[in-house]
Amino acid sequence: MKNECEKRLFIGIPTGREIQPILFDIQTTMAHNPGQIRWVPHDNIHITLSFLGNVSIDKIPKLTKALEDVLNLTHFKAFIEKTGVFPSSRFPQILWLGMGKGRQKMITLHAQIEKTIALFKQIRKKENFIPHVTIGRATRSYRKINVLPFLEYVYSPRELDINLVVLYESQLLQEGIEYKVLTEFLLN
Repeated sequence: MKNECEKRLFIGIPTGREIQPILFDIQTTMAHNPGQIRWVPHDNIHITLSFLGNVSIDKIPKLTKALEDVLNLTHFKAFIEKTGVFPSSRFPQILWLGMGKGRQKMITLHAQIEKTIALFKQIRKKENFIPHVTIGRATRSYRKINVLPFLEYVYSPRELDINLVVLYESQLLQEGIEYKVLTEFLLN
């Protein structure tokens, strides 16, 4: 249970509006039982740059200031243009849309943020960052899902104007996850 003096935080880039036109078509490629995949609500779709975990409320102003100081970057374009799954197609748990052009700039942005917020992170895992947009999560019966149609789905690349980074609070509610914007950081 979360302490009332803490907030569960992550840093991300909202993308739902830009990819919304292709989501229905992509979702219909999947022949599955309705309980096998939980599709992410359009309002919650984003690129996660860093998950901080629970952060003490009194540290949030220092975290915000640290991000303000480092996020003086120039905005850039990125393109969503492929599909993928984590951890593997045999055992898919996360269904995602991946980045092509602009991927390296996103990786650089991620690295800069990770370095800045290291003192505030609850969990420090060293993983390769793969810029992606999670659009669905498999339930416990995920081993029975055929993801090949999803992985072979072809769509026109979707251009994203990366001009905003958001500090979100993630609230775990009975009806699902709700994201609340705490601070928006505009890129130059």
